Amino acid sequence: MQRILNKLTIANYLQFFQISRYAGLFLSGVLLAKCDVPLPIIGQYEFILFLGGLLSFFWVGGIYQTLLSNYHNESDKKGLLSKTISTLFFLGTLSALIAIIYLITTKNSYNLDYPTILLIGFYLLLNTLTFFNEHYYLIKENTTKLTLYAIGNFCIQVLAVTMVILTIPTVMNFTIAFIGIALWKSIVLFYNLKSEKIQFRFKPDWTFLKLCSPLILGLLISGSADYIDSFLVIHFFGSESFAIFKYGAKEFPLSLLLANSLSLAMVSQIAKQEKKEIAFQELNQQSSRLMNVLFPITWVFLIASKYLYPIIFSNAFEQSANIFNIYLLLIISRMIFPQSVVLALNRRDIILKTAYWEIGINIVSSLFLMWKFGIIGIAYGTVVAFLSEKMILVYRLKKLNVDFQKYTNISRWAILTFLTITLYFFVENFL
Repeated sequence: MQRILNKLTIANYLQFFQISRYAGLFLSGVLLAKCDVPLPIIGQYEFILFLGGLLSFFWVGGIYQTLLSNYHNESDKKGLLSKTISTLFFLGTLSALIAIIYLITTKNSYNLDYPTILLIGFYLLLNTLTFFNEHYYLIKENTTKLTLYAIGNFCIQVLAVTMVILTIPTVMNFTIAFIGIALWKSIVLFYNLKSEKIQFRFKPDWTFLKLCSPLILGLLISGSADYIDSFLVIHFFGSESFAIFKYGAKEFPLSLLLANSLSLAMVSQIAKQEKKEIAFQELNQQSSRLMNVLFPITWVFLIASKYLYPIIFSNAFEQSANIFNIYLLLIISRMIFPQSVVLALNRRDIILKTAYWEIGINIVSSLFLMWKFGIIGIAYGTVVAFLSEKMILVYRLKKLNVDFQKYTNISRWAILTFLTITLYFFVENFL
């Protein structure tokens, strides 16, 4: 057991945290469905989670990517952490106010009363602040606390939702449960701020916010791809086809979570390492290990999806499996990590410029492939855009004298990519 623990890296612990977070949300969703909670209530429950993510994913990601890439080279580390939490509070407050105004003006559409709307806004503010915790443990490389925090979040998430389901499952009570979860995480947050003696200010540091802005804008632009694809489906194929598309247009969660966790953790590891070649080699080795696990799992789902979709959903969603199989191909681009190197080198300008290219390629390729292959062409366009983004970053790093082979096992990636594409065409044409 100790031998296994010695082989674990900080990236593995962050991966465990992300999987625990996803597992808590997934299990909560299963409990809602299995315990006969009314469908409108489930819809409101999911909408609150969706709204929180929609209003914060880009600036939360931009702030923390900036923190991770600068922390180990910053002389005033406490000052940087103070700027981070102060900026989070400012943007979190702004997002909460936007959510409240939006929900008040459209409250008839979502059947929410004023007290519930205010509680939702309070929850969104608290929850966005608490993202500080896992990133704090990451930069401090405190694996024990990160693990305990992950387990605590999972247990409290499931317990809070279960209590509401077993008592009075209303949208207000679920919102109160969300606030309870956020309050637990806030207690951990204030403990971390106090132990580190981090000063909290209500006014953001505008210089730090300006530093974060290229990454925030880049994430906002690249994150809009899903909404563009949805618009194309609705506009050209109608609402019935949209349901089929959305049930299939789901990236395999394990690949997404593990790849993103490794990418985020390696930003900090590369940034703090004086000899970058050592950090590049570590990224090469860890990404190779991830390939060995995730590519074979992807192959299993490629083969099984056409049989699983009618069983899990219904025969009406049989075509969704075709879309899902295309989205499984995103593992090809997920398994290379030039973005981690770019962020660690503090080249935020490259991230922003590449985001413009990615969204442009996504629109053009989706329209062209839609004309050629129909609705599945839009999914192909997403795969093309994701891979193009990574290849542009690889090219820009090459111009900075950072070769692809330094941080990627190219031969392994190429062979596994070839096998994945070959299996995909076999499944689509012969199964």
